[in-house]
Amino acid sequence: MERRYPKEVQDLYETMRRFARIVGPVEHDKFIESHALEFELRREIKRLQEYRTAGITNFCSARTYDHLKKTREEERLKRTMLSEVLQYIQDSSACQQWLRRQADIDSGLSPSIPMASNSGRRSAPPLNLTGLPGTEKLNEKEKELCQMVRLVPGAYLEYKSALLNECNKQGGLRLAQARALIKIDVNKTRKIYDFLIREGYITKG
Repeated sequence: MERRYPKEVQDLYETMRRFARIVGPVEHDKFIESHALEFELRREIKRLQEYRTAGITNFCSARTYDHLKKTREEERLKRTMLSEVLQYIQDSSACQQWLRRQADIDSGLSPSIPMASNSGRRSAPPLNLTGLPGTEKLNEKEKELCQMVRLVPGAYLEYKSALLNECNKQGGLRLAQARALIKIDVNKTRKIYDFLIREGYITKG
């Protein structure tokens, strides 16, 4: 029966199983059911709070919001994958290793091949931005950043917009907040954050 509960409630069910002999099966099931209901209510409240924060006041708009959020997440994952491909494309052996690793992931298997460490290997050359979408929207310093960090312009512009919006809302932005907003390599996040601070786009929180 516990399999129908969310994982968090399943963990509680397993932890409290030993006490079922003390309180009895009916009382034990009531206890677990009450916590399952509490979990569902908390999750629903969190979802409604997210809608309110986004300025949504009706469920029709909420459905549109959820659809757009899912689409944005899928696009972000695609850009992250493209950035990884570009990072290894100059090294044929590393590229083949990355492709085999992705094949394992797509098949539902644990990656059998860990990605090679950068230690003992030449650093990747600057990214060639020629023909990449969004390049025309960058100034020269931003182009240089994308080349050195090996980040495609479209992804950089999205990350920049997210950090600017959060900085405006909070009145400042800390590095830890930036890392929570953009789920990429922490070193790349620091370089983007430092660049935006240095150029005056955002301020430290």
